[in-house]
Amino acid sequence: MNQNMGTTFRCLLPILSLALASRTVAADSVGAPPFAGVKSDFYSFDRYDFTYDGRAAIVVRPKVIAEGKPWIWRARFFGHEPQTDLALLDQGYHLVYIDVAGLYGAPKAVAIWDHFYAYLTGTHGFAPRAVLEGMSRGGLIIYNWAAQNPDKVCCIYGDAPVCDIKSWPGGKGASAGDAGSWAECLKAYGMTEEQALTAKCNPIDHLEPLARAGIPLLHVVGDADEVVPVAENTAILEKRYKSLGGSIQVIHKPGVGHHPHSLQDPAPIVDFVLASARRWLAERGTGDLLRERIEWCDIWITNADRSDLPRVLLIGDSITRGYFGEVEKALEGKANCARLTTSRCICDPVFFDELLMILRQYRFAVIHFNNGLHGMGYTQDQYRRGFAKLMDALREHGQGAGLIWTATTPVRKRGALSELDESTETVRQRNRIAAEFVAAAGLPTDNLFDLGISHPEYYSDDGVHYNAQGRAAQARQVAQSIEVRLK
Repeated sequence: MNQNMGTTFRCLLPILSLALASRTVAADSVGAPPFAGVKSDFYSFDRYDFTYDGRAAIVVRPKVIAEGKPWIWRARFFGHEPQTDLALLDQGYHLVYIDVAGLYGAPKAVAIWDHFYAYLTGTHGFAPRAVLEGMSRGGLIIYNWAAQNPDKVCCIYGDAPVCDIKSWPGGKGASAGDAGSWAECLKAYGMTEEQALTAKCNPIDHLEPLARAGIPLLHVVGDADEVVPVAENTAILEKRYKSLGGSIQVIHKPGVGHHPHSLQDPAPIVDFVLASARRWLAERGTGDLLRERIEWCDIWITNADRSDLPRVLLIGDSITRGYFGEVEKALEGKANCARLTTSRCICDPVFFDELLMILRQYRFAVIHFNNGLHGMGYTQDQYRRGFAKLMDALREHGQGAGLIWTATTPVRKRGALSELDESTETVRQRNRIAAEFVAAAGLPTDNLFDLGISHPEYYSDDGVHYNAQGRAAQARQVAQSIEVRLK
């Protein structure tokens, strides 16, 4: 395109990602569906017991939810020595648990945790980073999951944690181990004993991703622990983590064995958790802002020097940028087309700077808009507030443009395009939130979500973007929805 035909503006900002918020808000202001299952009392807090992925699951809700919905994920002995959990509930943290005790941190347990994490963050808007708490064998799952998901962890608190299956339940050192549990553990990993003795499947083997991500660790151990000896577990992990440049604190309880867990006064543990949350806020962003490694903005105005035809604006991300060219061709002679495509989520104030920059310079007959694939770590409540702000901005500065909302497209699994990625659950929830505002305003919807759901063959290999066939199908649908609105 030559200079007389268009105006373009682009910006690339390398930047890091984020943490959690800690201010409290009224519990009923957080827009999320209630938990299913049996409701009961947990030290005066509401407790919900239900089944998820075939496993027993528990969520305890604080009386006042901290903004951003921070949470502590307990891995073992739910309800035993609950001092830390109760103190964090008082601070507005949710307490969650899913039973994977018989899996010893094996890949199946990690997969269950992956699903549960997607459910809690996607459906219920929990913070993108969890506080992990592992007692005894719970140490296996918190570390093995964290090693594969360091960007989803705020900090780790291990209490007499198993860090090497050879120590327990294997009993190949000072610990007597447990023969029944050892057999169960080998079955969970699908290994023989000979294979298990050399396998790199333990927390002590996978510390580099955590150190690289700067995850702070805290262990509380009994120096007289004969079940999970400190020398075979925490001491090895501590030495290796420090050699990798990681931060770890160990609180020793002289003369104490494997039980009781925790501390009578949990203040040091609670302070560690809260300080970790504050540190992530300070180091990874300002306020509640989430940042991506690369952020970008692409504004394109075709025929900026002409006013012979109505002007149309498409707002979106790289999906919109992908089909824009064919929409422009389809509307040739009917409308002049422009796009605002950006990596910014509507929860980011900079998005509105970009939006207002274009709305104040041009008048559009139709605005076709979408925002939902970026900033996946924002909570539902934050997204709801962002969408309300977007609707206000379009009404106030859109100069009477006809508005069309398009549903955010689903995400498929890389390498298995017939299956949906877990992040699609967040997309569904965001589409529901947006649909509430759109219905109330009486706006039409261009449902690209359903198009993507029905046609996995439209996707490129990454599971996010579309191939030529898919872009063409999207462009036909988008152009048709705009033409109807133009008339």
